[in-house]
Amino acid sequence: MYYYVGADLHKEQTWFYVMDHNGTKIDSKSIANSPDSLKSYFASIPTPFTLAVEATYNWYFFMDIAEQFAQTAYLANSYELKAFAKRHKKTDKIDARLIADILRKGFLPMVFIPSREIRNLKELLHYRINLVRDRCRNIFRLKNTLDKLGADSSGDFTTEKRLRTIPTDSLSERYRYIISGYIDRIVTLSQRLHSMKTYLKKELLEDKEIQNLITIDGLDYFSAALIKSEIADINRFASFNRLCAYAGLAPRVSQSGNKEAHHGALMVNRRKNLQWILLETVFHFIKATSKRHARYEELKIRKGANTAKVIMARQYLKIIYHVLKEQRPYYREESERPEMVYQIQPVAAAALYGV
Repeated sequence: MYYYVGADLHKEQTWFYVMDHNGTKIDSKSIANSPDSLKSYFASIPTPFTLAVEATYNWYFFMDIAEQFAQTAYLANSYELKAFAKRHKKTDKIDARLIADILRKGFLPMVFIPSREIRNLKELLHYRINLVRDRCRNIFRLKNTLDKLGADSSGDFTTEKRLRTIPTDSLSERYRYIISGYIDRIVTLSQRLHSMKTYLKKELLEDKEIQNLITIDGLDYFSAALIKSEIADINRFASFNRLCAYAGLAPRVSQSGNKEAHHGALMVNRRKNLQWILLETVFHFIKATSKRHARYEELKIRKGANTAKVIMARQYLKIIYHVLKEQRPYYREESERPEMVYQIQPVAAAALYGV
């Protein structure tokens, strides 16, 4: 007999629902989210069993433990799972039962589970993103405070040299305390970002995929690593169109009956960081060659700046797709490509000529 386990994961506890292949309830209970408690409960579940859990923010440790006991462990897509739920009745027990039942029937909407190496890289890159955002937030607050006092807030506040030129002697004691606090925080964050840049480059120096990606115009070690971590495994995308939709660069389409299809705004259900880094670095890609720049200017006149930017980002992503798929560097000119020697094997030749 085969068993199916649905898990509704929360911060402090998880509600489990276990059923057999006929949908008969075997067990249902809430377990504390401590490694020992989870291991003890997994060991008590009849085997073999398959488990599914909703993809919440803290699924990393849960899946690492579950994979030790379950024959197969799946992550359920939270966005698509809502279509199965009853809106008027929602509890942790009902959610766990729903996940187990959908898993049993083979309708579970699944999320790709990246390797532990990719997950660790992603956390490192998200930490770097948060450092930049924290520094920007403190710079804006510092400039806002200086503007209130009528002081000069121009210049590059990411450099320690500019920060130390802010006149604080003429200010009241309270404002000196506030401004010196902002300055110290910005300097600390800038130093941490500099060490992060060095650390990232050292860590990723031997990564073949990232070395190939940085040959593309517009990508450095950080942006290449972020793209790799968000895509995870390029082979799970059967075509470029699948990757384009995943990255949030495909428009929403609405069509019904005899009406023409309407193409709307970009898809909301996408990888936010992948879309962000592509749109953030696409202008470096555009400006790298006069041909691309001319193409962008032409599109901007015809369709507007935002649409032109997205179209060029799709072209940018297509190059990334082929570089990862074919495991090679990017060749800007045809003359840069190494000479390839093609040999038709006997079986391939027979298939080619229908022999």
